[in-house]
Amino acid sequence: MFWPRTARMSPAQRRMTRAAPVPAGGFTSATGTVRGLHMHVRQHIDPGATAPAWLLLHGLAVSHRYLMPTAAALPGSVFVPDLPGFGLSGKPAGVLTAEQHAGFVAAWMEAVDLRGAHVLGNSFGCQIAVELAIRRPDLVASLILVGPTVDPAAPTAAAQVRRWAFDLLREDPRQIPMILSDFRDAGPRRILRTLEHAVGHHIERRLPLVTAPIMILRGQHDPIAPPEWAARAASLARTGDTADVPGAAHNAVATAGAVVAAQAAAFVASHTAPDTPPTAHRVGKPGGPSPDDRSMPLEHATPAAQARRLAQQVLHDWNMKDRTEEVLLVTTELVQNVTRHTDDGGELHLRRQDDAILIEVTDSNPQPPMVKASSPAEPGGRGMLIVAATARRWGSRPVRWAGRAGKTVWAEIARRLPS
Repeated sequence: MFWPRTARMSPAQRRMTRAAPVPAGGFTSATGTVRGLHMHVRQHIDPGATAPAWLLLHGLAVSHRYLMPTAAALPGSVFVPDLPGFGLSGKPAGVLTAEQHAGFVAAWMEAVDLRGAHVLGNSFGCQIAVELAIRRPDLVASLILVGPTVDPAAPTAAAQVRRWAFDLLREDPRQIPMILSDFRDAGPRRILRTLEHAVGHHIERRLPLVTAPIMILRGQHDPIAPPEWAARAASLARTGDTADVPGAAHNAVATAGAVVAAQAAAFVASHTAPDTPPTAHRVGKPGGPSPDDRSMPLEHATPAAQARRLAQQVLHDWNMKDRTEEVLLVTTELVQNVTRHTDDGGELHLRRQDDAILIEVTDSNPQPPMVKASSPAEPGGRGMLIVAATARRWGSRPVRWAGRAGKTVWAEIARRLPS
C-alpha cells in the first residue's frame, strides 16, 4: 500500500540534527555529570524569556538529534538532553527503565535549577515524561506526549517491532542517516533491553496519576500510536486533549517540527491561568491546587509515612490540627490497603469541609473493603475496623481508574468544634 509522505525535514533541519556538539541555529551543547554519569544536553537559552522553559525527551534508540526540528521552532529556552546510554551521553552498565530515566532527568533538572518546565516527549520519551510528572510534579508544568507508547492493544515487543516496520514505510527516508547514527551510539543490546522495559511499563495505568495538563499528539499516519489509543490516552488524563499532526507518521517531531511546536505552544497557552503572571523557568507550574483540596499520587510501594507527612502539612495549612492523630491513622490504613491489595497505585485526596476532613483513596481494585472480625491471635486484618471506629462516616464507591474498574474508599473525620 502506498502512503503519502508529506511531512519532510528541510535541508536546514537536517543540518541541525548533525550539528552537535558544534553551535548551530542558536543551540549549543552543554555537558555535566549526573549521578556519576556524563550527560550531554543540546540547549538554547533565551535570557529574555519570562515563560517556563521547554524540556524535550527523545524516544527509544534515538537521541536529541531528531528532536531538533521541533526544538528550533519552540519559543523561549529549550533543553534537549541525551538520555543515559543514548546519543552523546555516557553509557551506564545497566539499561535503564522509564522510572530510572525519569530519576536521572529529575536529578539533572535540580542541578541546573530547571523547574516548572513544559515537557514534550516522543514515543518512549512519553513514558519517561509521565514518570517524571508523577514523581516530581514540581518540575513539570504540562506534558505534550507525541506518539506515546505503548498502546495496550500491542503490548509485546514483537507487536511494537511490527508497527515500527510499518511506520518506516510512512517516514521521510532522509531520516535514515540520523537514525543509523543513533542506533550505532546506543547499540543493539541497549535498544532491545529498553524495548523490553517499554512494553513492561503500563503508561495507561500511570496517566491518571499525573496532575499536570496533558496534550496527546500523533502523526496522521502513525501506526505505533493509532487514533483509538491517542483518544483513550487523552481520556485517562485529568486534563487531556488530543490532536493529529497532518501528513506525519511516528517521528512527527522530526518531519513536522514546526507544526508540533505550534500545537504544543497553543496547548500550553490555553492551559495557563489568565490571572497567573508570567514566570521564569525556575518557578513552579502555573495555577496550583484548590485551597480546599489536596491530592497525591500513590505508587504500589508508596510508604504510608509519605502520605502522613502530606496529611500533617495539609492540616497545618488549613488550621485544622484538632484531629491530627485520627486523620493520620485513617490515612495510614487506607494508603496501606493500596500496597496490599493492588499491583499498581492510586491517589490520596484530602478535602476540607465545614465540620470535617474528608479522606479519599482511589485504586484499581474494584473489590469493596469490608470490616472483618479478627481473632485476638491474628496479627493483622483490622484496618477497616480501625477506620470504621475512627471515622464519623465511611464508605466506598465504584470508579474507573487507569482504564480499569476500581474504587474510591472515603472516610470523614469530624472536627472538634468549639461549643
